[in-house]
Amino acid sequence: MDKISDRLAQALTVRDMTAAELARKSGVDKGSISNYLKGKFMPKQTAIGSMARALNVSPSWLMGYDVEMSKDANTPALDLDKLSEDNKARLMAYYQALLDTQGGNV
Repeated sequence: MDKISDRLAQALTVRDMTAAELARKSGVDKGSISNYLKGKFMPKQTAIGSMARALNVSPSWLMGYDVEMSKDANTPALDLDKLSEDNKARLMAYYQALLDTQGGNV
């Protein structure tokens, strides 16, 4: 089983993300992420979940288990901050239209 520090570094590379970006997207302190990458500390379950969501990877994979990294490891995590406010509004309207066609079920 791989160490969390190895998996975290791998996910950052695959997602072309820095530790600072991960901190911003996950809400996990940048210093904590640095310590996880160095293997100094083990993250708590809440931090693992937050980082996994931000990296678009499976929490189990991040913890080192032999499972798929994600459904598609080459698919970047959704980063709405890269969209203009107008495009964010368009995306939300499209999302709502999709929900409406399904009767509100996702």
